[in-house]
Amino acid sequence: MPVLISPSLEEARRELVIGLEARRLLVMVASCTVEYSGRTGSHLGEGERLVIVKGDGCILVHRGRDYQPVNWQPSGCIIQAQASNGTLVLKAVRPSPLESLTLVVKDVQFLGTFLLQDDAEFVLHASEEEMQRAIILQPDVIEQGFKILDFEKKVPPGFVDVYGVDTEGNTVVIEIKKDPAGFPVIKQLLEYLKYLQAPPGKKLRPMIVAPSIAKGAQPALAKSGIEFKQLTLQKAVAILQKYARSDQQALKSWL
Repeated sequence: MPVLISPSLEEARRELVIGLEARRLLVMVASCTVEYSGRTGSHLGEGERLVIVKGDGCILVHRGRDYQPVNWQPSGCIIQAQASNGTLVLKAVRPSPLESLTLVVKDVQFLGTFLLQDDAEFVLHASEEEMQRAIILQPDVIEQGFKILDFEKKVPPGFVDVYGVDTEGNTVVIEIKKDPAGFPVIKQLLEYLKYLQAPPGKKLRPMIVAPSIAKGAQPALAKSGIEFKQLTLQKAVAILQKYARSDQQALKSWL
């Protein structure tokens, strides 16, 4: 786990080459400029930044503010460290689509290379209420043109999670589950449908929204005429985060 404090550019280059070949996690604080070339183009002038290179070939350039990188390239990049005209050049090339990120480093304050061991399973804890809120905030996550008329709509057996209409005026009745949808939710939704009617000439579209369908439940789902729409917990959380950022930006503008 080598850690270098204020190394020379040549010392930093050698350590970067070793770390890249070993597919280690590289963490560097350096003064650099950044050039991107690909689908568009960008230039970032000189400044002190946090640079992270991961073993899978992704690279992230962070400023000293905000949680999002100012520049980045996804995994699968070919990354090289070279000396050029008294500077250290770190270049990441993504083969397809062809694009590149080039850092010209003038000074390195910190460089650490790490070999992380991490085989833990990631389990996202989100609730059905959060999935429901994501749908309310972004109805087209169900389908384009979907319009919400009500949520937590009371029917004798319980409450319909989301109630709305599609572009053709058909009534869409949605039951949300954060776990794989199985027989209990099919039965529950069918009970709700006994107390609901579509407008004349239109139809009821019962729908279960969940991350997946439980093993063995697909035939029962098809037989009952219930549609399935996949919504992962990760997608629901991403929608909530997007709108939270929008709310924060609107507040900052107002202030």
